[in-house]
Amino acid sequence: MVPSLVPGEWWLARRTSKPRVGDVVVLADPQVDGRWVVKRLIGTVEGGLWVEGDNREASTDSRTWGPLPAASLFGVLWLRYRPWPPIRAINVAKKTPRG
Repeated sequence: MVPSLVPGEWWLARRTSKPRVGDVVVLADPQVDGRWVVKRLIGTVEGGLWVEGDNREASTDSRTWGPLPAASLFGVLWLRYRPWPPIRAINVAKKTPRG
């Protein structure tokens, strides 16, 4: 899979407690306190999130850590605002409303 993010880009994340499979999410790093990681949500398991990096060969993710606690979720990436232009959104596939 081609990485969705490129070094040097700045993104806005929106807070949510209900991410959807396929969303690119921001999570507390399970290995380094105070650091955030950005991964794609692959699935959910009893109270946890299964995430993977888009660059599978160079990514540390749930294949190493196992499922991450849902409480480690900060939010979902939403909009790239730098470098300027163009602004581009992520996770723009047509989705059903959250319930």
